[in-house]
Parts: sequence; structure tokens; C-alpha cells
Amino acid sequence: MNEKWKVGITLLIGLTVLSGGLLFFVFSKVGAFFDETYEPIHVPDEQDDNKESAPDDTIHILLMGVDERPHDKGRPDVMMVVEIDPTSDKTKVVSLPRDTKVTIPGRDESTKLNHTYTYGGTTLTVQTVQQLLDIQIDYYAKVNMNGFEEVIKEIGELTIDNKLAFTFDGYHFAKGELTLSPDEALAYVRMRKQDPMGDEGRNKRQQKVIKAAADKLLEQNNYGKILELLDTVSPYLEWNIQEKDLKELYNHYSHAMKQMESSELPGEGRLGQDELWYFIPQDPEKVLGK
Repeated sequence: MNEKWKVGITLLIGLTVLSGGLLFFVFSKVGAFFDETYEPIHVPDEQDDNKESAPDDTIHILLMGVDERPHDKGRPDVMMVVEIDPTSDKTKVVSLPRDTKVTIPGRDESTKLNHTYTYGGTTLTVQTVQQLLDIQIDYYAKVNMNGFEEVIKEIGELTIDNKLAFTFDGYHFAKGELTLSPDEALAYVRMRKQDPMGDEGRNKRQQKVIKAAADKLLEQNNYGKILELLDTVSPYLEWNIQEKDLKELYNHYSHAMKQMESSELPGEGRLGQDELWYFIPQDPEKVLGK
């Protein structure tokens, strides 16, 4: 599978979560970017009057990295939910394993979380995540990660603190502080089988690259460079965020975005009765929104 999206999701989260002020400046001057990337969805309101909802000022964003090709709808291989709570002044990012066993909304059947995209696109995936976590998804952002290698090449070298020594794709990654070329960064986030923590370990390495990419963009303070990156991003991005939404996020949520906690959905892997491997979540409704 082409995994260039893994670095692309790095850029998306870095821009969306970590650099609200810079985005506000850039996007306020590039209205065409929203015209090209805005894709609204309609999710039926299935609010349960008995359920305990999150505070009105808490918002949730679903981030998806989808490896789509011509004549192939693809499936999201990375899904993360961002919860921004200005009351607690914190932002939580929870990774959702693609093999998470879920019940399809409106159907009496179970499947893997990323299969819901095949059945009903972004809308059904949002509905499924809402049902799984017992929250309301306010915004989504979907990235088609083919071609995002060019984005990382434009960003250039990234510096990270590596906790696990390994060799992959012809590159050796020693423990300690490393400066990675774009090609090395792609290899760094792809490796999974050598990591004792499996997908969780790979997610942690992705998060390191996320922060490194965002920090570099902020340190450079180069708005012209950001505008160039936006031109590259727009053909691969769909979201239901408009310029007014971004201004709202910046005005009311930017401080909470600076305090970010990352975690994994709790649970364990298990072979199902259908002989397929599933991730069985443990109390997913308690993870967010409470």
C-alpha cells in the first residue's frame, strides 16, 4: 500500500491543530482555498435525549487519511478525533485503529471502522464515529494522501527525538536526536512490524513528525512558503470548514490548541468469529466528551 499519506496527515494535523494563528493569517488572505476544498455533509441528528453530552463550547474534529486512486474509492487508514475544550483549556487527539469493530448505524451488522467509508463515504464514517464515541462531530477533514511526498519535500529536513533504533527501507535510525531528510521521514513513519508496540508505536512516531513539521513551519514564519504549500494541499483536501469557521476556531479555541494530549483508543486485538482480526475497543464512549 502507498503510505505517503502518513506524512500528509502530519501536515494536516500540524496545520489544523498546532498553528491556528498562522492559519488565520494565511487563510484570511486566500478565500479561494476554501472554495476549492469545502465539501459539506449532512449527518442526520440522532441525539439521544438521555445521553450525557459534552459542553456546548467543546468541539470535535474527525481527521482522515485516505489512500484514494483513480477508479478506487479507497479506505481511511488513519483516523483521529480532535477534541478542543476551551473550558479545560486542552486539546485531546485520539487515534482510532482502522480495524476497530463497530456497528454500522442503521444496520444490524458489524464491520471494521474503515470499511464504513466504502459503504457510505464520509457521511457514514462520521455517523459511525459519533456512535462509537458517543459524541457530536462538528467538523471533518479528509486528505487523499497520494502526492503528498511533494509537500514534505518542500518542508525539508525535520528534527525528531527517536526512542527506538531500527533499520527500514535502507535507512538506519539510531536512538537520540535525528535530522531526517524528506525520504528518511517517509520511511520513519512507515515502519510497523519491527516496533514492539505495533500500530501504537508507529502512531507515536507519526506524532513526532507532526510536531516537527508544525514547529518548523512556525519557526520559519515564512508566509510565502505556506501559500505555496496550500496550492499543493488543496487538490488533496476535503473538509466542511469555511473561512468563518476558522476565524471562530482561532478567536475562541487557539489557546486550548496549545495544550495538546495524544492517546490511543483503549482496547485489544482479537480474532472474530468470521476469522477476521478486529480491534475491540474498551468503553469508547468514556474517552471523549465527558
